[in-house]
Amino acid sequence: MDDDHCSTHSDNHDTFEPFSLTEFTGDYFGTYNEEDFEWPEVRRTMESDSETQEEDEDEDCDELGDGDAIAAHNAELEHGWEHPVDPASQDIDFPDSEDVPLQPQPCHAERRQAEAPLGQHPTIEEFPRRGAGAPLHCAGTTAFASYKDKLSGSENVWAPFTSRVDYEVAKWAKLRGAGSTAFSELLAIDGLHDALGLSYRNSRELNQIIDQELPCRRPRFKHKEIIVANEAFDVYSRDIMECVKALYSDPDFSQHLHHAPERHYVDSDKTVRMYHDLHTGKWWWSTQAKLETKKRGATVIPIILSSDKTQVTMFRNKSAYPVYMTIGNIPKEIRRKLSRRAWILFAYLPTAKLEHITNKAARRRTSTNLFHACLRHILEPLRVPGEDGVAMASGDGVIRRGHPILACYSADYPEQLLTTGIKSGECPKCDVPRDKLGCPDIPVKLRDLVAILAALSLVDEDYGMWTRACQECGIKPVFRPFWEDLPHANIFQSITPDVLHQLYQGIIKHLIEWIKEAYSEAEIDARCRRLPPNHNIRLFMKGISSLSRVSRTEHNQICRFLLGVIIDIRLPGNLDSARLIRAVHAILDFLYLAQYPCHTDQTLNLLDDALTHFHDNKGIFVDLGIRANFNLPKLHFFRHYVHMIKLYGTTDNYNTEYTERLHIDLAKDAYRATNHKDKYPQMTLWLERREKMLWHDNFVQWRLAGDPPVQDRSPPDMDYRCALKMTKHPTAKRVPLDHIICDYGATFFTEALACYVVRTNQPTLSAVQLEREAAHIVLPFQTVATFHRVKFHTINASGYCDPTATIDSVHCQPPRKDNKGHIIPGHFDTVLVNEGDGGTTGVNGYRVAQVRVVFTLTSHAAAALFRTPAKAPTHFAYVEWFTPFGQPKANHGLYKISRIIRNGERLASIIDISDIRRSVHLIPKFGPVVPREWTSSTVLELCSSFFVNSFSDRHAYLTII
Repeated sequence: MDDDHCSTHSDNHDTFEPFSLTEFTGDYFGTYNEEDFEWPEVRRTMESDSETQEEDEDEDCDELGDGDAIAAHNAELEHGWEHPVDPASQDIDFPDSEDVPLQPQPCHAERRQAEAPLGQHPTIEEFPRRGAGAPLHCAGTTAFASYKDKLSGSENVWAPFTSRVDYEVAKWAKLRGAGSTAFSELLAIDGLHDALGLSYRNSRELNQIIDQELPCRRPRFKHKEIIVANEAFDVYSRDIMECVKALYSDPDFSQHLHHAPERHYVDSDKTVRMYHDLHTGKWWWSTQAKLETKKRGATVIPIILSSDKTQVTMFRNKSAYPVYMTIGNIPKEIRRKLSRRAWILFAYLPTAKLEHITNKAARRRTSTNLFHACLRHILEPLRVPGEDGVAMASGDGVIRRGHPILACYSADYPEQLLTTGIKSGECPKCDVPRDKLGCPDIPVKLRDLVAILAALSLVDEDYGMWTRACQECGIKPVFRPFWEDLPHANIFQSITPDVLHQLYQGIIKHLIEWIKEAYSEAEIDARCRRLPPNHNIRLFMKGISSLSRVSRTEHNQICRFLLGVIIDIRLPGNLDSARLIRAVHAILDFLYLAQYPCHTDQTLNLLDDALTHFHDNKGIFVDLGIRANFNLPKLHFFRHYVHMIKLYGTTDNYNTEYTERLHIDLAKDAYRATNHKDKYPQMTLWLERREKMLWHDNFVQWRLAGDPPVQDRSPPDMDYRCALKMTKHPTAKRVPLDHIICDYGATFFTEALACYVVRTNQPTLSAVQLEREAAHIVLPFQTVATFHRVKFHTINASGYCDPTATIDSVHCQPPRKDNKGHIIPGHFDTVLVNEGDGGTTGVNGYRVAQVRVVFTLTSHAAAALFRTPAKAPTHFAYVEWFTPFGQPKANHGLYKISRIIRNGERLASIIDISDIRRSVHLIPKFGPVVPREWTSSTVLELCSSFFVNSFSDRHAYLTII
C-alpha cells in the first residue's frame, strides 16, 4: 500500500459471441426543398405532441430507472443479439485522430476565464432618466384586497365555499379530479354529500358557484367571425389588453416585476456587458429611449407571443391552433415554470384545411391571409396603448403608464415563415440568398422593414404593382399582415432563436444522421449499448440507429454521449476523422453555450467561435459525400444567436419548449374535457373555470399566510452549486465486512479504514509511519450500515436548496435479484472528488474515483476509533482512484484518464462523503472496434482508459473545464 491508499484486483467476466443479422439502412436528410416546409394546412401536426408526450414518458422512465425492473431489463438486453463485427474495420491502422490537432482550439483556461464572472452580482447601470418605469400614483388597494371586496361572505376564509373540506373537494375536482360525470356520480353515493358537508351535489352546481360567485381575474373568451375570401371563420379570443393587465396585476409577480431597462456589467469599469433577463438586453433600453423622447415616465410592457398548431387527439386528426402570450416584465425564472401560470392562452385560431379551394397556391394564399386577419383582429387593442400608454396597476396597487409593445415572437420555422411572409427555404430575419445560407462570411443584414411596409401599402392602389414590390422586397404578397400597424415593432427583429426546433429537432437531428451515414451504424449501436450507467445518461440498449420519430428528449440524451462514442471509429477510405470530431465538438459546444442562462460579451465570443470551428471543419461531410452544401435555414440562423441574445437576453427568455408543454396543460386537457362536439366553447369555458380556481387558491393561501416577505434580487443563476443529501436511514443496516469485500468489491476495506483513522488522528505522520500505525488498528465492529444511493439537490443563486429536485445521484449497489429472480448487476458510479483545493469550476484539485461502498459508523465505533469523534465525518466512502487530470485532447476537448494500478492492484482509500462534488460519466476508450465481450455493467471493470464526459449534463459542462 502507498500512503493511505489500498488496492483491489480487477474482476474477470465471461465473454459471448454476437449473433449475426441483416444490416438496416435508414433514411437520411438531404437539402431543403419546398415540400419540406409545407404551409400550415399540410405541414406536420403531431411532431410537437410526440415530443412532449415522449418527454413525459422519458421522465417517468427516469424515475423507474432506479428501480429493479428497468435495471433487470437493461441487464437482459446487454446480451441480446447485435450486428457482427465488420472484419474490414479491424484491419485499418493509423494514428489516433484524437491526438492529431488540425488548428488551434480555444483552451479550457480561456473558457474558465470567460465564464468566471457568470453567476456573480453584476454592476448595474440604471436608465439615465429617472422617470423610466416610475410609478404615477398608488391605487390604495392591492389585487388581493380588490378580489376580496368582490367576494360575497368574504369574512369566511373559504368563501364562497362553506368550509375547508368544501373548498378542497372543489379544488380537487377542477384541478386534479376526473371528468364532470364521474365527479357527479361520486357525489351521488348515498350519504357522501352530507358526510362531507358540501354546498354542491354535482358538477353542475359546482360550476354554477365558480361561474357566478368567483370573480374573474383573467378575461373571458369571445367569439368572432373573420371573413376571408368571402368565407366566415370562427375565432375565439380574449382581449389582449386585459390579458396584459391580468399578468401585470397578478400579486404573485408584483415584487418580481422589472419596470425599467438596466445595463449589467461584470466589472466595475462597465466594459463587459452581461445579459440574462429581457430587461438587460439592448432592445428594452432603445425602446425606452424612443418612448422617453415623446413623453417621460413610460413603462415598457414587452409582449412575447407564441403560436403553433397542435394535435389534440392521437388518431382522429383533430387539431387546435392556440396562441400564447406573456410579458417580459416577469422574470424568466418565473416565466419558464409553467406552474407559476405566467403564460396565458388568449386565442384559438381557425384550423380549417380549406380543402374546397382546389388550387394549391390559392389555398396557401388564403391560409396565410386568414392567419394574419385573425391576429390583426386579436392584436388590434395593442396599437393605441403601445404608442400613447395606458394606466397599469401592479399587484401591489402601484399604477404606472404602461406601453405594451410586441417584443418577441417565438415559433418554429414554418410558423416563422407564416408570420413574416418569407418564402420557404429562406431566412425569416435577414436577406441572405437561400443559396448562400451556408456561407459564414456573407454579412447578415436585417430585412428592410421600411421598404417592406412601403411595398405592402400598395395593396389598395395597384395589385400588380403591389405583388411586384413585395417580390422585390423578398416577401410574399400578404394582405395587411398583423404586424403592419403595431407601434415600435419590427417582426423581422422579433423572430427569436428556437432551441427546440433549430437545435435539438433541427441541426442536432441532422448531425446524428450524418454521423450514422459516415460511420458504421452497427459500431455506433454497439458503443451505445456499452456505455456505463449514470444518473444523467440514458442507456440506449438497442442502439440509436433504429430510432424513429425521435423526440427532443431523446436528441438531448444522445447529445450527452455522442462525441465520446465516435472518437476512435475509423472513416471509410482511410479519411482522417479529426475534422469530423472537431465539427461534432463545435456543434455540441454551440448547443450547450446557447442554453446558458447568463451570458457576457466574452461568453458570446465563445458561442461565435464554436460556430466558426464548425464551418472550418464541416467540409468532411462533403468529402464523405454526405452533404453537397450547408444551405440550411436552421444552421444559418445560428449566426443570429449572438445578436438576439444581446437584444432580448438569453434564449431561455423565449424558448418554444415552454409553449410546447402548454399544449398539454391548456389545449389537449381542455379538449379531453369536452364531448368532442362544438369543442371551442367547451374548451374555453373549461379553461376559464380552471383559471378561476387557481387564482382563488392563491387568494386563499394569501389569506392564510399573509403577504410573502420581500425578496432581494438574486444574481443570474448558473447552477454551479449542489448540495449532497443522504437518506435518514441506511439501505442495509448491518452488512458483514466479508460481504463488503466480496459483494461490494471493497477488497481492502479494513486496511483503508485503518489508514483513514490514523491519518485523521495523526495528520502529521509520514507515509511509512502511517503504514506502521495502521497495522495496529483493530476495528471494534464486524458489520457496517451501507447506503446504496447519494443524492444531490440544486442550490440557486440565493442559497436556497430545493429538496424535491434531484439533479444528480451516485449509486453503489452490489448485485442482487429482482422480485422475478432476475440477476441485476452491481452498479458502482464514478465521481469527482475534491482533494482539498478544488474550486467552483475547473478540474484543478479534483480527481475521478469509483465509489464502491458508502457507509456510516455507529457512535460507539466512532468514539473507539477517533480521538475527536465529534469532528469525524458522519458518512464515509470507499473509492478506487483514477489518474489525475492532464491536458484535454486537442480535437474533442475531453480529459483522458485511466485506473491507477500498482503491483497489479487498484489504488483505493476511504474519503469523507462530503468531498464528493458530483457524479462523473466516463466514456470508455473503445478503440477502432468495441470489444464485444464488454457490457454496460462490466465496461468500467474491463476497460483501462476512459474519457471524462463533460457533456453528460449542463452542470458538468459548466464545471468540468
